[in-house]
Amino acid sequence: MKRRNHWILFVVLLLSLTILSPSLDLAQDQTREERDDVTDIFSVPAPETTHKNKPLSVLVSMDDEEYKIFQSFANNIAKEIGIEITITNREATDFYSVFKETFMMGESPDTLLIDNRYIKWYARKGYARPVMGGDGNIAAADSFDSVLRAGEWNGYLWSIPMDIDPYVYAEYRNEETSKEPLQSTSTRDEWMSRLTGWGKRLNKPFYFNGEDPVAYASWLTFLGIYPDVSHVFELNGEQEEDTLQQIQAIQPLFSYIKTERYNLSSVSRDFQAGIITLSELIPVHRQELSSYINNDVKSQSLAVKGRSFIISPKSTQKEATVEFLTKLTSPKSAKNWFTLTGKLPVYSTLYTDPDLSDITNAIPLQALEDSMEESLLQDEDHVLSDPEKSFAAAETIEQFVHGQLSLEEYELQLALLMTDSR
Repeated sequence: MKRRNHWILFVVLLLSLTILSPSLDLAQDQTREERDDVTDIFSVPAPETTHKNKPLSVLVSMDDEEYKIFQSFANNIAKEIGIEITITNREATDFYSVFKETFMMGESPDTLLIDNRYIKWYARKGYARPVMGGDGNIAAADSFDSVLRAGEWNGYLWSIPMDIDPYVYAEYRNEETSKEPLQSTSTRDEWMSRLTGWGKRLNKPFYFNGEDPVAYASWLTFLGIYPDVSHVFELNGEQEEDTLQQIQAIQPLFSYIKTERYNLSSVSRDFQAGIITLSELIPVHRQELSSYINNDVKSQSLAVKGRSFIISPKSTQKEATVEFLTKLTSPKSAKNWFTLTGKLPVYSTLYTDPDLSDITNAIPLQALEDSMEESLLQDEDHVLSDPEKSFAAAETIEQFVHGQLSLEEYELQLALLMTDSR
């Protein structure tokens, strides 16, 4: 009987402990269970508390000009809703390493703006927390489906979209260069002839950003060497061999290429043509869009950049962060942001606005939507979707274009990246 009483007492105590235990956040539990490949031991979400006296921290990577605009833009939003923010700007090449270091030290920013290609990667590493249905502007306007799906992984949404920015083949047109724009079907000899002619006036008449492998991939796609930007790091077997032969054939064009990063709106143009983002032409050259952009854009596969905010799982200010990001990325703010920077809105409804009619004439909305389907929905194991491998690929491309790597060395280094990404 004594033993039976002990068992009854044990059961009562066990039930009491179960009832009195604090409930766990359901979304975090589901995330932790489903995200089996999260390896970061520091990825346990911070408690849901709010430190009203602590400024909201924001991490971005922008050039100096855009950063100045963003500072003013974001601070005005923060002032409207009555919070303080601190903004840190880092170079693209060390953005991830800086974030990772601060994250492991427990000093993670509350939110950070990243390339849409990296959202799934950050989520898998435990560097982001799920965005709930009422967070952000998911239902505030008609967002492009591909932009939203770029932030989906494992049954959850991990980001709040900010903007998009397509790459275009742009060519400065004047009386001296009034020929039709070069097409992806143009021959290598035709490209060589045009670049050689332009080279008589300019040292390196063709430009793409050497720090961005997507810009290089967009050029190879425009040349017709690759069917799509996302295939640049995926080919194998006979297809890869044929592609490498084509790349070898265009190596004489490399001496005409400028890859040093700079901003078109603040530096005098010293090249004739290139693969550039639309925002680099706007707002300075907006009235001349039709004189710059390849008029056959409907038939071209454009690569489209996109950026979104993710919220750190270590943030102790989720409510304030969501309120700030909701205001910052609203349709009204998106339109103002476009006016200031040339970065396009993520809301399709805004493209019926007369203020954007010249944009949709230069780049038809359907062409933009079709391109986003390919550009933003990268496979989560792709080289371009991993910031570490993406930066390594950019370094390899830069060295190859400037003759510091042979074709064989270039092929080997990219092959290693592709192998590691699978």
